[in-house]
Amino acid sequence: MAHTFDRGSTFQPGNAQAAAFTNARIVDAGGRQASIVSLDQGTPGTSDTLAWVQVADGPQIQIPVSLLELQQDGSYRLPLAFDAVGDLDNVQLTIPVIEEQLRVGKRTVDTGTGVRIHKTVAERQHVIDEALFDDELAVERIPMDEIISDAVMPETRYEGSTLIVPVLEEVLVVQKKLRLKEEVRITRLRRETHAPQTVTLRSEQINVERFDEGKPGQA
Repeated sequence: MAHTFDRGSTFQPGNAQAAAFTNARIVDAGGRQASIVSLDQGTPGTSDTLAWVQVADGPQIQIPVSLLELQQDGSYRLPLAFDAVGDLDNVQLTIPVIEEQLRVGKRTVDTGTGVRIHKTVAERQHVIDEALFDDELAVERIPMDEIISDAVMPETRYEGSTLIVPVLEEVLVVQKKLRLKEEVRITRLRRETHAPQTVTLRSEQINVERFDEGKPGQA
């Protein structure tokens, strides 16, 4: 049973509160235990009530009731040793002053909601039609049958995109002369052809699915 009292209150013999306070357990700062035997109003002219305390395996001593601190289990705590009570005039008590402080912070909380991302690969057919070129050589032989002078030798030449290569031969005559037998005309022809081909092109598509996990009542 827990007992309460006001500091400095006076207990008179026969007072019900004083009777309930008797036999209460006291623990000093060193862990020694004692029990309250009786209450005494104390020195005349003072308002502090004194408690006669029986120390376990020790003598009886007087303790000012105002020094006792009520605990949750109904016992009382003495903030100093029983042996120091006899010299209270030289005892310095330390009373802690407690102040609450507010600390504001933030933390990451998993709300159970989020998004789920699905990536798929789509294929489509795409027709490409690019111009392709290839070169062909058209060889044309043109008979010339001309007698030419040694001083004028025909040379390989271009006429436009056609390469003309003279072909010479020696012939036996009364007088040996060069005869232009023929010219070989080589023309480069460019022909454009189309070779359509079907190729596969791939592209990525993003599908976003929202979900709420762990919340009742939500689909």
